[in-house]
Amino acid sequence: MSFNFSELAFLGVPQKTITLDNIRAVVEGDDTRRIAFASSHAGALKKTDGNHGKIVLPFNDTIGVFIHAEIGRDVNLFSSKFRGFWRAINSEEEFERFEAFIEKYRDVVFLRDNLDLSIALSMNFEDDEEHTEIGDLEYRAKFQNDAVAEAELSKRCAEWIERLPYYKHARYICAVPGERGVKNLPARIVSTLDAFGFDDISQHVYWQNKTRKIKNAESVDEKLEILDDSCLAIDNDIDLKGASVILFDDLYMSGLTMQYLAMKLKERGASRVLGLSIVKSRKNK
Repeated sequence: MSFNFSELAFLGVPQKTITLDNIRAVVEGDDTRRIAFASSHAGALKKTDGNHGKIVLPFNDTIGVFIHAEIGRDVNLFSSKFRGFWRAINSEEEFERFEAFIEKYRDVVFLRDNLDLSIALSMNFEDDEEHTEIGDLEYRAKFQNDAVAEAELSKRCAEWIERLPYYKHARYICAVPGERGVKNLPARIVSTLDAFGFDDISQHVYWQNKTRKIKNAESVDEKLEILDDSCLAIDNDIDLKGASVILFDDLYMSGLTMQYLAMKLKERGASRVLGLSIVKSRKNK
């Protein structure tokens, strides 16, 4: 088997194994599932007495890879005996680099799941009533068929793919499928991202028998049963062996569907699946 040299760009991204048990553990667990510097983790970086500061985070998934790419390969977060991860910052230069990192990713949401990388561009709500800026665009594009909002979302997604480490080097991009034969919002936005040279496989990944919606299910096992019964198909002429895939959705809630799809893509040979969602809901259900 020949080596896929395009995957050299992803050597800094550890590969995860996805199983149904792993998905259940994440979705049913009570561990913190997101890092959002604009809200819940605004105080993650602090000045401290005796040194220049410290950063404390609830998990290392995705954000640890981004820190390596943006701040330095030798800048590691360490596991805390009190749960979570932390790093003592012993120079003003490093503190400023962390400040710049947090400013760049202020609105981005880092997600804890079984994908190799997983982020949303924003939360969907500032609070229980007011949308974030991107949350408002997503709502208008999805529920009001606002073409201007959809075009702006496409522009924002392209800008972020260009700015993010790793994502623009993916070989494939795939929208999370909706109803068969319907080009949903994720698929429409993916179709505008051709400037990056991705192979769009959205039309080749689809549900063959989707008759029930998982949002109506009461348990994780019932939701997984619905996904299994929906019979995901990946066309045989799509060669995923050793390839990296961006899996794109508009709204990330529990992440169960995205993780299930990533598992199926990996079963077909994908080496890494990078999750990219427009917004993250305030709740995980």
